[in-house]
Amino acid sequence: MKFIIGFIVLASIALAGVGAVVWKLGYFQPLGTSVTYTVQKGENFAALAHKLQVSGIISSGRALRWYVNFFATKKPLQRGEFALYTNMPVPLLVKVLTEGKPIEYKFTIPEGWNIFQIAEELEVKGLAKKADFLAAARSPELIQMIPGMDVSQAKPKSIEGYVYPDTYLLQKVFSPKEIAQVMVQHFRDVFKSLESELRDNYLVREFHFTPHQIVTLASIVEKETGASSERPLVASIFVNRLRKKMRLQTDPTIIYGIYLEKGSWDGDIHRRDLDGTGEYNTYAHHGLPPGPISNPGVSAIQAVLHPADSEFLFFVSKGDGTHVFSKDYASHAKAVQQSIKPGAKDGKSWRDLAPEKRAK
Repeated sequence: MKFIIGFIVLASIALAGVGAVVWKLGYFQPLGTSVTYTVQKGENFAALAHKLQVSGIISSGRALRWYVNFFATKKPLQRGEFALYTNMPVPLLVKVLTEGKPIEYKFTIPEGWNIFQIAEELEVKGLAKKADFLAAARSPELIQMIPGMDVSQAKPKSIEGYVYPDTYLLQKVFSPKEIAQVMVQHFRDVFKSLESELRDNYLVREFHFTPHQIVTLASIVEKETGASSERPLVASIFVNRLRKKMRLQTDPTIIYGIYLEKGSWDGDIHRRDLDGTGEYNTYAHHGLPPGPISNPGVSAIQAVLHPADSEFLFFVSKGDGTHVFSKDYASHAKAVQQSIKPGAKDGKSWRDLAPEKRAK
């Protein structure tokens, strides 16, 4: 009888202990409210235990440390934001933080955006400070990632032109440099399919262009029109002008010079901008500017590599994002008088227009 009583007592104590452990681990407690929790780089479960308890996500930091040590989980703690709940069972918490998917945010870069526009939108989305991203974009480490050129000769000052326009899935724990690296790496991946053409084409043979200069010309074409059917024609105009030793005289290069000087653009080009002598002023200087003025998509690069066969030298906006093309200045002047609308020739590209004003 004493044995039976002793066994019952011991069993009760054991069950009570198991119950306490189960309770501490968070089992049988209803999940509470949703909580977004961020795990920073270098943190581990031991460091997080107290923070998670204070946040109400788990009831016992000690239980978390015990569970991780007892089960000797080999899976590393992930960095990132996670959707958790208060009163979360410890085993579920560990599973989410080691195997779950961190919260990601979609970030879209339209074709033709420059690094200043990208940096501003990153700040609006809460993904990076504008100044920090611009600083990263100018870092020698990232500039060295630019493919297809001898950076010692080209000496680019930033990764402008090599941030591939696309939709990215970013995390708020990513540093500005990590964000920029992802975008430049995407360009490198795209570049592989174009590498042979960029190294062996008429621009190389006729003008001795480097891949950097080809991307520069593509960035201008990208900003001048977003209408895909026009890109080869616009490219042909710039090629024809280069052949005739004419200045390119393209407004988007003026705008980029303003971005470089002020960090932003108010939407207007003034006479003083056109009369300036900055190196991005293609009204004042022959040839290409020192580097890209935007980040072109692959179709703009292809348009430069395969321009239309035309004799056009001029084009003017109709005001809807498309253009009137002319072979001589007299025809161009007439097209300006007949086709230009107020605000049409302000340096804005097709993608800068409100959707209702774009040509269909």
